[in-house]
Amino acid sequence: MLIQACCISVPMRAIGAFAIVLLAAACVGPTTSRSGVVHDIRIAEGPEPADLIVNPGDEVRWVNARTLPLRIDLVNVKLDELSCERRFSNIFGAIQESATIEPNGTASACFVKAGVVNYNLRMDSALPGGKVIVPGIIRIGGKP
Repeated sequence: MLIQACCISVPMRAIGAFAIVLLAAACVGPTTSRSGVVHDIRIAEGPEPADLIVNPGDEVRWVNARTLPLRIDLVNVKLDELSCERRFSNIFGAIQESATIEPNGTASACFVKAGVVNYNLRMDSALPGGKVIVPGIIRIGGKP
């Protein structure tokens, strides 16, 4: 059976295969099991607070208070260390280590394992080179 639309024939099998791929992609990624506590890191000239202590399962939300977009790079974070995320995955649900946040936008992640997460903020700057990299740290489960 073929579907014809505007002179293009598409076999039903191709449409079915595409639907299966989309459904499978939606199943990839962290499950949601947050504690309900949200910690904001406000970013203007740098992260505030730059050193944050949270509990496992808490949500960490980065808020871009700048007039330009910025990028957050998480250092060595794996899929099994997240129970939720927003903006740290691609269209197929695969976790990425960086997220771009537009002005007044946010990105977030929930970390399930105790430990330390380092991150870098990559921001446009008037300084020579045009970019500045500012580090930050999140301590999950207190100070290790």
